Order: sequence, then structure tokens, then C-alpha cells
Amino acid sequence: MGQAETILSLFKQNEEGAFKLLFETYHDTLLLFANQMLDDPEAAKDVVQNCFVDFWVHRRFANLPNGLEQYIFQSVKHAALNHLRGEKRRKKYYIAAKEDEQENLNADETEWNDEALYKALNELPEERRKIFLMICMEGMKYQEVAEKLQISINTVKKQMGRSFKFLREKLQKNIFITLFLLWTKCRKKM
Repeated sequence: MGQAETILSLFKQNEEGAFKLLFETYHDTLLLFANQMLDDPEAAKDVVQNCFVDFWVHRRFANLPNGLEQYIFQSVKHAALNHLRGEKRRKKYYIAAKEDEQENLNADETEWNDEALYKALNELPEERRKIFLMICMEGMKYQEVAEKLQISINTVKKQMGRSFKFLREKLQKNIFITLFLLWTKCRKKM
């Protein structure tokens, strides 16, 4: 009688040593098998342990038409595959949750950035703010602003320089850079 048959016979006779013999005979091999599939020693331990417990609790030994070895290895294989599917599903949900969180943070940050920008713009002196908005928001050229406000083009340039200096000091770096890039993009269209 082989080792597997001996173990099954002991289980059927309700011998206390049956589980110990099963464990000693197959544990290390099953652990290597599971770890080869999972590439995670801790997860492999859990899978093998759960298979042993399931085998004992549900009295799987009572009906094994293909033998103990085939059953126990198939059991570990299926448990490992279920573990991998569960990990994949958890990763998918984790990534989706992270993306949602990032979108919410980006929306909050954008609102905060807009609020900070408008607050800083409102702190500009009235004439300087007017010049800045005409150029950056309305897309007017320096010459057009000078003519419309009946001031020199040098005054427009100076006021724009002062506006940018003030905003650079007032705003966080990322908000100012965004504003500056937007202004540069607008200037290229002119």
C-alpha cells in the first residue's frame, strides 16, 4: 500500500495521526507548487493551509475517485487560481478607486487654483488689472490696449511686467506657471 492509500485508510478509520501524516507527506511539496503559481510565499502558505482545513472539515477523503494526490494537488491549484483572480479583482478596484480619488483631488485643486487666481487678480490695482485682463483674457495686443486706454505702449508693457511680478509672488508656483503658459499661448495667436 502506497503512502496516499495509507493516509486515506487512516482517515476512514478516524485515526488521529491521519491528518499529521497527510501534512508531513504533502505540505512542503504543495507549498512549492502553490508558490510557483503565486510567486508569494505567504499567500502560498495560506492557500495550502486552507486546502488542508477544507479537506479535513468537509471530509473530502470519504470520496476520492481519482486518488488523494490528484485531489490535493487539484485543490491547491484551484485555490491558487482563485487567489490570483481575487488579487486581480482587488487591484482593479484599487486602481479605479485611486483614479476616482485623483479626479476628485484634481477637481478640488482646480477650483482652489481658480479661486486663488481670481483673488490675486482682484488685488491688482484697478488700471493694472484692466490692462492685464484686456491682454490675457480678451487677447488684445499691447498696441490695441494702449490706443483704447489712451496710454503709451511702454506703460502697457510696464503694467504687464508689474502684474506678472505681483502674481508670481502672490500665487503658488504651479498656478503661476499655468497662468503664464496660458498667456504665452494667447500671445502666440496674436
